Parts: sequence; structure tokens; C-alpha cells
Amino acid sequence: MWDEEKVNNELKNYMTRGFKDVKDMCKTHECDLRMGAFSLGVNRVARAT
Repeated sequence: MWDEEKVNNELKNYMTRGFKDVKDMCKTHECDLRMGAFSLGVNRVARAT
């Protein structure tokens, strides 16, 4: 079982990586954060299917 510190560190890493992915999508497609997150999500679903 993970302790609280490990959970918080993993969550921080996951959230930081996710935000970076959205920001990169925004820079690539010159869009706002909302559209960047939506585009990233659609791309991930499309790759998974």
C-alpha cells in the first residue's frame, strides 16, 4: 500500500505531465486551454480505437 506522500507525488507528476501535454497542444494548434484539452482527449481516444 502506498503512503500519503507517494500518492501525492504520483498525483503531482500526473497532473504536471497532463498540463504540459495540453499546453503543448495549445502551442501546436494555437488554441485556448479548453480546446487544447478537448483535442488532446479526442486524439487519445482515436489512437486507442
